[in-house]
Amino acid sequence: MGHLSFSQIRKACRVKEVHDLLDMIITENTICKPCQFDKKTRLQLNAKEGSKSKPLELIHTNLCGSTRKKSPRGEQYYILFTDDFSRMCWIGLLKHKDEAFEKFKVFIALVENELDLKIKCLRPNMGGEFISNDFFEFCEQHGIKRQFFVAITPQKMVWWKE
Repeated sequence: MGHLSFSQIRKACRVKEVHDLLDMIITENTICKPCQFDKKTRLQLNAKEGSKSKPLELIHTNLCGSTRKKSPRGEQYYILFTDDFSRMCWIGLLKHKDEAFEKFKVFIALVENELDLKIKCLRPNMGGEFISNDFFEFCEQHGIKRQFFVAITPQKMVWWKE
């Protein structure tokens, strides 16, 4: 959300587009706390820490949906897998969220066979589809480290220690 500058509010009052706003403006130097908060910068991630030197060393993933419209086959969710090194993206369409684990297994089989490399680390959010016991066991059996992050705030990483 935002608002006009004080000079624009004064101009709108002069041409009688709005009423009684001039009383609310104390001075030109009044500080709007929400505007000041919005102008704060966020911490940057350490670029060296996040970047990898080979494909499949780090895969970012997220499940999105439900979408307003279903696909012709009835899918309304999708899961994204992004390789940190190459920025290559894979997408899987899902009818239900509980299909995410199966799509993940298909994705692993595909990329590991295609590139003849193993996935080292997976970075999902804390969504329920990524924290099931089956998911944990599968990652453990295949030697895949997991690093969870808080959704919408990548600056706040939660490193999963095994």
